Amino acid sequence: MRLVADRNGKSIEMALFQTLQLSERRLGAWLHDTRPALENVPCTDDAWAGFADNAADAGLAALVLDHASVNGVELPSICRERLRAAAMTVAVRHLNMMRELERIVQAFNHAGVPVMLLKGAALNLTVYERADQRPMSDLDLLVKPEHVREALALLRENGCTAGYDLIRDDFFPRYHYEVELFSGGPRPVRLDLHARPFRPLRLAGIIADDALWHGAGAMRLGKAEAFIPRAELMFLQLAGHAGFHGCSRLIWLYDLKRLVKHYGSSLDWSLILQFAQRWRLSRAVLYAIVQTEELLGPAFPPAARADLRTHPANWQDRWTLRQAPKDAASPLVHLTCNLLCTPGVRFRLGYLMAHLFPGPKHLGENYPYRHYGWISCARVLRAFRGLSKVLALPLYGIAAVFETVIQRCGQFRCAPTGQCELNLEP
Repeated sequence: MRLVADRNGKSIEMALFQTLQLSERRLGAWLHDTRPALENVPCTDDAWAGFADNAADAGLAALVLDHASVNGVELPSICRERLRAAAMTVAVRHLNMMRELERIVQAFNHAGVPVMLLKGAALNLTVYERADQRPMSDLDLLVKPEHVREALALLRENGCTAGYDLIRDDFFPRYHYEVELFSGGPRPVRLDLHARPFRPLRLAGIIADDALWHGAGAMRLGKAEAFIPRAELMFLQLAGHAGFHGCSRLIWLYDLKRLVKHYGSSLDWSLILQFAQRWRLSRAVLYAIVQTEELLGPAFPPAARADLRTHPANWQDRWTLRQAPKDAASPLVHLTCNLLCTPGVRFRLGYLMAHLFPGPKHLGENYPYRHYGWISCARVLRAFRGLSKVLALPLYGIAAVFETVIQRCGQFRCAPTGQCELNLEP
């Protein structure tokens, strides 16, 4: 377990991490194919209510009810009713999102632009049977890079508005894998338009932009029709997504288990292993598999797990996987990782120039003044801020080490005789 320390060396998030880990393990035990062990069964009404709330927050309410029923576990009414209410909320939101998805995909069909569904939308049409089983926080659509401009125009024509701004208007799709939009109406839905299947920039130079389109199948969505990746590539996309996000959500791991169970023997593991190695995804996929089986029980062929361990991985693969979950918290390290790990010198130089000279929209978010030459002033101020962070890192590190040594090993203080003594009290 990683400890996050404040400037006084105190582990301020230790208790939080322990609580989250215990909560995930308890929830995972209820998603096994067998009855949960006694230590994972709440003992009081308050504990049952807290368990139901945790399951609802994780989007697992309906799945916990399903597994309890299959395994012959009778849930107390206080827990059962909360889980049913949460599952109903998921179902209502699901139906709203699927109606909006059908409307948008239909617009793509009329314009002749092929569109592929990823993650929750694809899983709800293939793997999950009911609307309350798999919640969605957004809709993920994938188009080919040559159709990005047309896709964005279609979405705007159908009432969608832009979400967060990237550092430059041309940053997507060249350097960023997705762009965020929101549909119109009283219940707006978040849409993520993808041009590539994975977030790390390193993979943009390794995996072809149209990689998931090979062998994709068409799927009816009411009056519309969208593409779905073939099962093996869908597994790789889901496992890679979970791995590069630190396997931070239990529902992502359950997706992997559910997909493998759904397709069963028709899943070609030799193809999965072949593309995992070719696309430099072996470490991310292995990480997702290990976490899934640790929390949800055996779910994958042991031979596949053993084979993934033999795949070679260089320092760039390892650093990309280790850094990806921390990109938002450490943007400078994220930038450095992309510059050192992404193939192609010219591509990396272009990426660096985009960060050094961002667009006016991005600059205007942190520089509120509008005067003659404000863009140049905003860029200078941004450069000074970045430089101060770079210089502060080694100084802060030295100070943190010094404070830790003082706290753990004691501190010097002057004795009445004028001599210095070391206080070793904890």
